[in-house]
Amino acid sequence: MKNELKGKYYIKNKPNGTYTDVTELFDGVRILTIKGFFDQGETTNVYNAQWVNSQTEDFIIPDTDENNEPVVVRKNMDIEITFIVGQRYASETIDAAKRHDQFIRYLTNRDVWILSKYAKKKVRCMNLESYSPTVAKLCRGDKSFMMGTIKLHMLEMPTDMGQDGDTEGYEDPTTPIDG
Repeated sequence: MKNELKGKYYIKNKPNGTYTDVTELFDGVRILTIKGFFDQGETTNVYNAQWVNSQTEDFIIPDTDENNEPVVVRKNMDIEITFIVGQRYASETIDAAKRHDQFIRYLTNRDVWILSKYAKKKVRCMNLESYSPTVAKLCRGDKSFMMGTIKLHMLEMPTDMGQDGDTEGYEDPTTPIDG
């Protein structure tokens, strides 16, 4: 079962860097889920008011595009990454606590780009909140593991990877993904 969840989630921490499979960059780390790629934030530029004695609302969208069509702007959302770190997911001997800390430092020390083959989207994000592991079962030899869920704020809206190789970043999982 060591090959589970490989080739699904990629990360990088430099704009011109190369996306690398999380399981290759951090041996022993498996991302279980990433929530939020499809979420829509509240509007920031739509103004509305409802009349006291009516169900009718007045509204205005003041921003327009080059064709003078209204453009709705939304707040950026957060994504939540749930992951596990343990010897059973590693190809060589690791210290689960140290590997956990390396992964968290990578996600919290600067902006990062996350690419999901499940969602077929990529996003630039940054950790703005505190983090604590949800489970820490250590000093158990090969059965030691840590789990956590970390929240990252999207600095940009997620973009599609594309289909059938027509867009940068969508390749066979066995080849590097340049972003």
